[in-house]
Amino acid sequence: MKAENKFLFKLYQLAPSRLKGLIQHQIVRREGGQMYSMTLRAIYRRLYGIEVGYGSYGGCFSRKNVPRGVVFGNYCSIAPEIRIFRANHPKDTFTSHPLLYNPVAGFVEKDMLERAPLKVGNDVWIGEWAIILPRVSVIGNGAMVGAGSVVTKDVPPYAIVAGNPAKIIGYRFDEITIQKLEESKWWERNRFDLEKEINELQKITST
Repeated sequence: MKAENKFLFKLYQLAPSRLKGLIQHQIVRREGGQMYSMTLRAIYRRLYGIEVGYGSYGGCFSRKNVPRGVVFGNYCSIAPEIRIFRANHPKDTFTSHPLLYNPVAGFVEKDMLERAPLKVGNDVWIGEWAIILPRVSVIGNGAMVGAGSVVTKDVPPYAIVAGNPAKIIGYRFDEITIQKLEESKWWERNRFDLEKEINELQKITST
């Protein structure tokens, strides 16, 4: 995997807001697409506090919907319009209004809310319009979150969750298969090495 392009990173960093989208598009085009661009990942990690693993794509690259402190593993498939929230309005103060915690409202000088981190594992699929609430700290490897789900608690590895609130409706594989997948750590390979092993890895889930 190539390191990020320092020139393109700096160009993006210094560009006015109206040009950032255009520059990002050019970066992605030059570096093999959103799934593999190392410069794009550097931008989101260093400038926006969002960590996106190799091969992951989609809504993980949304500053509007994904706040700082969120980490996505490798090879995740994230729908464009998910929503991730890392804090709630306070309930133990005389008002829940932003005046008490958001500097935009003009009273406090800095954000006063504690925003919990979120770790999304490898090979996670999150469907369109899913909502991840602040109490969620981990979505395990191989998990699937159904479209429109409201996730209120941690999701175990390889679980399939759906609904409001989201509940486990099944698991992708049995325990033995899950263990074999975890031991393989296939997501640590780049796309070229992974392509060479696809047939062998397929055998794990087909036996």
